[in-house]
Amino acid sequence: MFIHKSLGRSLRLAVMTLVAMTLSLSVWAQNISVTGTVTDKSGEPVIGAYVLVQGTTNGTSTDIDGKYQLNAPAKGTLVFTMVGMKEVTMPVNNRSVINAIMEEDSEMLEEAVITAEFGLKRTARSVGSAVQNVKAQDIAESGRESFVSALQGRVAGMTVTSTGGAPGASTSVVLRSITSISGNNQPLYVIDGVPMNNSTFDPSNGGFAETDVVGTANLDFASRGNDLNPEDIESMTVLKGAAAAALYGSDASNGAIIITTKKGAKGNGKVTYSNSFRWDKAYGYPEIQDKYANGMYGTTNYYSQSRFGAEYPKGMKLYDNVAAVLQTGFSQTHNISVEGGSDKVTVRGSASYLEQTGVVKTSEYTRLNIGLSGKAEITKWLSFESNMSYASTTNTKTLKGNGGPLQRAVRWPLTDDMSKVFNEDGLTQRQPGIYTDTDLLNPLYALYKNRNYDESDRMMVNVSLNATPTKNTFVRATMGWDTGLSDYEYFVHPYYGNPTSASYGDGSFHYTKSQWLDKTVNVLAGYNNEWGKFTFNAQVGYHQQENGTHNLATSAGSFAVKDFYGLANCDPATIITKTTNTTRRVQAVSAQAEVGFNNMAFLTFRARNDWSSTLPVDNNHYFYPAVEGSFVMTELPFLQGNSAVSYLKLRGAVAQVGKDATPLSIYPALEATNDHGGGFRYGYTGPNPDLKPEMTTSYEFGFEARFLNDRINADFTYYQTKCEDQYVTGFRLSYATGFVLNNMNVGTFETKGWDLHLDGDILRLQNGLRWNVGVNLSHATSEVTYLPENVSEYYNAYTWLSGNLRNGIIKGYPVTTMTGKQYERNENGDILINPSTGIPVTAADWSVVGDRQPDLEFGITTSLSWKNFRLSALASGRFGASVVNATKRDMMGTGSSWESVELREGDPIVFKGVLKNGLENSSNPTVNNIAVNFGLHSSTGYSGGDEDWFEEDVHYLRLSEVRLSYNLPSSWLKRATKNFVSNASVWVKGTDLFTITNYSGIDPVGNSNSAALGGSGGVGIDFWGVPNPRGYSFGVNLTF
Repeated sequence: MFIHKSLGRSLRLAVMTLVAMTLSLSVWAQNISVTGTVTDKSGEPVIGAYVLVQGTTNGTSTDIDGKYQLNAPAKGTLVFTMVGMKEVTMPVNNRSVINAIMEEDSEMLEEAVITAEFGLKRTARSVGSAVQNVKAQDIAESGRESFVSALQGRVAGMTVTSTGGAPGASTSVVLRSITSISGNNQPLYVIDGVPMNNSTFDPSNGGFAETDVVGTANLDFASRGNDLNPEDIESMTVLKGAAAAALYGSDASNGAIIITTKKGAKGNGKVTYSNSFRWDKAYGYPEIQDKYANGMYGTTNYYSQSRFGAEYPKGMKLYDNVAAVLQTGFSQTHNISVEGGSDKVTVRGSASYLEQTGVVKTSEYTRLNIGLSGKAEITKWLSFESNMSYASTTNTKTLKGNGGPLQRAVRWPLTDDMSKVFNEDGLTQRQPGIYTDTDLLNPLYALYKNRNYDESDRMMVNVSLNATPTKNTFVRATMGWDTGLSDYEYFVHPYYGNPTSASYGDGSFHYTKSQWLDKTVNVLAGYNNEWGKFTFNAQVGYHQQENGTHNLATSAGSFAVKDFYGLANCDPATIITKTTNTTRRVQAVSAQAEVGFNNMAFLTFRARNDWSSTLPVDNNHYFYPAVEGSFVMTELPFLQGNSAVSYLKLRGAVAQVGKDATPLSIYPALEATNDHGGGFRYGYTGPNPDLKPEMTTSYEFGFEARFLNDRINADFTYYQTKCEDQYVTGFRLSYATGFVLNNMNVGTFETKGWDLHLDGDILRLQNGLRWNVGVNLSHATSEVTYLPENVSEYYNAYTWLSGNLRNGIIKGYPVTTMTGKQYERNENGDILINPSTGIPVTAADWSVVGDRQPDLEFGITTSLSWKNFRLSALASGRFGASVVNATKRDMMGTGSSWESVELREGDPIVFKGVLKNGLENSSNPTVNNIAVNFGLHSSTGYSGGDEDWFEEDVHYLRLSEVRLSYNLPSSWLKRATKNFVSNASVWVKGTDLFTITNYSGIDPVGNSNSAALGGSGGVGIDFWGVPNPRGYSFGVNLTF
């Protein structure tokens, strides 16, 4: 009986199992592959929408083109969801193609969140300071190798200036205005809650073993921000003011850029591949006069580098030597990623390879990125996120500015073919056949034989744990490591020089190996709750950051084998070695509390206290508070439901942020005395045990609004800042102190300005045609309000590149002021003329020449989409800027420009002014009537004074990007690839196609120095740089 019953149960179980398997196979057999596109009402693709099979965990997300693919039951139902949009439910009904149209949900839009401090989310309506989001799609489609460069023109109040168009060029970013006279003014970059190292190697200030062997105006090393793969970015939030970034501490006094990386999407796994191929062509260089030969006084003499000789004989062959140093640049990028996951776990792996050759011969840049990231819900109250990324870069660069390839190519005689570089020995530099001055250097020899190179390997890792022990509490712990090893090389060939020089044949070798390790720990704990119409949330935090560097620098010379680079090839007696180890440690505690009323009014209080190791013990801690508030006007009864004003928020903030000093500022590094018996001493810079932190106090107010049923968006901010106790490096002292320089707290300056973002749909038709236009505008001014009484001017020596023009800080003037030696003037302001020569008299002292800050900076974006086509463009520019035209000044003085020809061939000139004859300040000064003939009989060209080459009211508009893309039809793609490829798009693009400007030089942006300079930088100084080339590219995007 027992056996019988047991057998019966087994048979029934087997039958039930068989039936279940049959039903399962039947259901599986009814699953079909579904593809489609998710768009909004205007036909624009909805990126990142989640498509879920109802009642299951089977789902996927739409890609950059709004497309998706997944397997679903033939009789199932798909649910489409997206933050800020209404949920859409659609039955499958045996369809293999299901397209969905999603509508914006106004209520959800007003509850949108932003990524704020340390990766936490905040409701957008509660934020009382200026914040602007940047679409990851715009960054990826920009065609820029660096995500930093892609930001130019896309954020109101953000100035992005590249050092030039060379591969791997460094980039300076300023949000609104600078906050430090000589220090770092770039914003803090934060990846997944962890600060990122964005430093730039400084070859002039201790980077190499020998000081000032090469400057930031001559050699540009890449910013470490270039290491990040733009394809790994999911979202980007720009915190513009000190209030928005206050909780990040000292490094965020210039604002912060918050980056969230992709960590995989729920649903079926997918593989994405994209590529890009681009060709670059240099343009915009000044035309070289080809009428007059080398010489002086109208007589041809090829011993002279100036071109004031006789006319070239008719039929004489002339060479385009500038073209000899240029080439067509080419770059290719390949990106691949794999991702997938469930409701609990998602994971993403990515790889990218970039290879770029520049428009100047031998310049090139490569970058390899490998990333692995993911997130997991471990329990209902604990989740985990992590991101690991590896970057490897190499960069062969060329010099710029004075002594760079462009300047030397212009100096080379047009009668000689500069491309014939070598003598018959194949090693030494050939001189022009009819040129006997041995100090003329061939830039091609420098490009082929000298070495300017760096390579880097970098690993960034961050880990975050998020816990919600109870319903109303949370704990978030984030740890990050950013470490790397870089090699920097600057080698000069023994035969690159004047053969008659005593150092000819020696060569020079400069090599630095730099290692850094940045460690970050942030622990936050918070509480939130609501009581009726009131909401409350608060958090406290502990923060620790450590920045460590180890640099080993070596310089040597006297090569044994002339054509071989290496320390072992140098004379041991010439070897100089310098080791520098620095550690900066910051510990801090912070607190924040936010009170809200009726989802309409919000008030937020913040405070942070830092302790920094780079400041004296008595001054190493500093406290700074912040308060911000917002009021949503459209929550008032009389404005609710108003279609004309869909949303209106007023906001304001007051904040204070401190900034510590750089390592070795209190007590500079000691140097060997080289005395008998050894010992160490201070160098030119002395100690300062009384240093204090810089303090920036910021005030801002503004509004955010949406009009006409969210068709038009506006965001406006007015701000003021006061920057006190300015930390100035290399401040000049009286020699009586025993030192030449010191690091001191000197000066106070104030800034104010506004920024405005507008965007709206010009067209939004039912047939899917949509045309959107966006505008970003900003204006900023500054004024130095305090300098010590004995200080008339503080200047940055590395901006002293043309004549006597330099960035000078003078009380009562902007921090972006250029000073120089102007013409002398009488009490009425008339220029004084030398009665002997008829030439204006140059003053002996420096005075204010002008301000480089433009009156207006702008960016214009537009996109036009219809069905599967999308056309987008970006233009950027400045209005009312000022630029030092140092390139044309250099050409004028050597007779290389057509302007010098016009001056020599023109009528005699009578300069406007009065004679300096003792009567200049009388009631009847002598008006100048002396005619000056700059005819053919001159030895050097008249190039005027400093003020003649400071071009004011410069305007320019640059068409930065134009892109046309086409998404292949899903039905055709499905048939052609047998469901192997789910989505595909092709595109063509143009970058930096043209510039409309009234500027007469090479580049109206004119950035003479690398991002390592600090202070107000070299923006507005145009001196033999390599402007952004014109580029044409195409590529494909595939999803499998």
